[in-house]
Amino acid sequence: MAVALSLEGSFGFGLQSVKGTFVSPAVWLPLIANGDYPVDTVEWKKNYVVLDMADGKEYQSNYYSAGEWAEGSLRCPLIPGSISGLFSWIQDRDGDNQGTWASALIDCVNEIKKLTDVKVRKATFDFVKGEPVTCALEVCGLSMESGTVATPTMPVAAPYIFREVSVQIASGGQALAQDVNCERIRLELDNVVEDPADGLRLTESGHPEELYNLAGVRCSGSLSRDFVDNAIYQDFANGQEASILLTLERDATTATISLPRVLYAGSDLGLPGSHSKRIIETVDIVALGSADGVTAPVVLA
Repeated sequence: MAVALSLEGSFGFGLQSVKGTFVSPAVWLPLIANGDYPVDTVEWKKNYVVLDMADGKEYQSNYYSAGEWAEGSLRCPLIPGSISGLFSWIQDRDGDNQGTWASALIDCVNEIKKLTDVKVRKATFDFVKGEPVTCALEVCGLSMESGTVATPTMPVAAPYIFREVSVQIASGGQALAQDVNCERIRLELDNVVEDPADGLRLTESGHPEELYNLAGVRCSGSLSRDFVDNAIYQDFANGQEASILLTLERDATTATISLPRVLYAGSDLGLPGSHSKRIIETVDIVALGSADGVTAPVVLA
């Protein structure tokens, strides 16, 4: 019997060119914990319904499946040289505005989860002072089964950490400018994927036929900043739109997250009431697409 140690687990995915065909992982990423929360909650949802019927029997004895699919979340760090595939899976759409399918393997030592036709429903990026930059993926897949042993090729580089992130903010209607006072940024991307429990058609094998993206990506989040000036608060108070550009950079390797139009939707600015704490402002943000509908509210590159 093998002892199932967490450090022996692995996660990899490959982008599919067509639906229905498993693709071996081309990208492997380590998973990283967030406090006491597990890094992998992807479950094989059997959705059994046990029947209660007037059939002369004292006990429940019949059941059926309302459909099978996989869903859950995975949390990984952003690593130099290993981001483009992840960004494509999250962001790319086809001519019908449908998201990218991927296959995935999640090696849990004594069991390997093999998933086909998986979409990213939501992606949450966390930038926190003094910590690695992370991305939590909420995924849903049409098919899940037991897989075979994989041979992961994990990235050698360490994850990006907060100090390797350049934060640029356009305040007061001016151009983007460096802001070194941000301490925490969270961006939540919602790909608006239909819930498979909402009565989607099932195949003969009991899997949903589709996982439709019902709209373009939605993006919201929050930004916390040392209150060294009131530039952002004034934009909030005046209803002034802003823009934000995050650049992750190490040596010659870069990745960017751009929000061309940002609306500050709320501010919790207040006094902490302690001599041991500074005043930190946190604003809620909503990212908007361009008025002509050409530019998305968030661009991953």
